[in-house]
Amino acid sequence: MTAQHALTGFPVPVLADSDGERWGREAVEVWMAEPVQAPQVAVLLDLKRAITVHTYAKKPGYFIDPDQTELTPGGLERKRWRRDRILAWDATRTGSGNPGTGGPRPLPPDPETEAGVDTSQETVSTADAARLLGFANVSSFTSAYSQGFVTGIGEPTAPEARSGRGSRSRRWDTQLVLQEAERRRQVVTGRRSRVTACLEALRASDGASVSAVTLHQGDTAGGTLDEWKNALTQARRQFKAG
Repeated sequence: MTAQHALTGFPVPVLADSDGERWGREAVEVWMAEPVQAPQVAVLLDLKRAITVHTYAKKPGYFIDPDQTELTPGGLERKRWRRDRILAWDATRTGSGNPGTGGPRPLPPDPETEAGVDTSQETVSTADAARLLGFANVSSFTSAYSQGFVTGIGEPTAPEARSGRGSRSRRWDTQLVLQEAERRRQVVTGRRSRVTACLEALRASDGASVSAVTLHQGDTAGGTLDEWKNALTQARRQFKAG
């Protein structure tokens, strides 16, 4: 978020020293409370297109209701959402394409257990690939793949012919899918570990400043500074919420 200041409009730091950057509380609170439209929401959620936000908003019970809705002179609805509500929703939603707000995003299945998928063949179906990668359904997987959010699994092979009236399914390299599933697990595990470490630092600070730079310097797992900044931002939201 801070690294994308030109896109997000996040306030510039009021101080930068050896412990990292610091921001004015009032400026951050004003920024968080500001209602923004779909393009800005897409930036906050790291989406490539604003249309995805509108797609989310059309799913019953999935996305949060807008804080403001107005009609343009042409009769179109213009919706705005507060940034703090968007970020809170993003922190608590379940896995990609899986409606609900029941806690942190789940880990993709462990490739060693293979989520009940037969991985003895060289390729797996789209449905099995979606299951291995932790997606709620095929639509979620194909949407994420088409938007470039799923990397490392290559291109699908030609559809496999099926007898009768059954539809044909594209096939995916089994080993590449398993490797991507493991990579995704490591990413989520690393993110959770960083947020936990930030929460522990905030609880132990007794009101003193907690620096992402200091936490990053003590990281032996290879997390980047930006990842620690994002983790600290999320941890501060959770810490404030109690």
